[in-house]
Amino acid sequence: MFKLPDRMEEIWLLRANGLREVEISQRLGISKQAVNKALKDARAKLFEMFFSLAEVFGFEVVRINVEKGFMVANAKIGQEIKRVYFFYIPKMGVRAFFEGSEFPEYLLKHALEIGLTKNLNGKELLQRVEK
Repeated sequence: MFKLPDRMEEIWLLRANGLREVEISQRLGISKQAVNKALKDARAKLFEMFFSLAEVFGFEVVRINVEKGFMVANAKIGQEIKRVYFFYIPKMGVRAFFEGSEFPEYLLKHALEIGLTKNLNGKELLQRVEK
């Protein structure tokens, strides 16, 4: 449920990596219109995934970026407010990480691949998604 269809995910990931629609269409041998539709549908599905998770858990949405596939939210745990970071990871779907937890290497590698960070550093990734 919280994963894009494979072909849509492939197109979204190529765009997240910085390729233009025309480059994606040439690489995959499909029309630019098909790429445009897949990207539009991917953005809508990612927004729906993130917003649904926030709604189900009662989190306050701070920021959603569907182009890079992440959401920042606030979670009330007892009397404390904690940040929760949701990331869309290709082949895995949406993964959530609470403030203060270590980011796994697969997330850092993905963030590096799509330009969310310039190195495998969790602090830099947090700074980028908090901007």
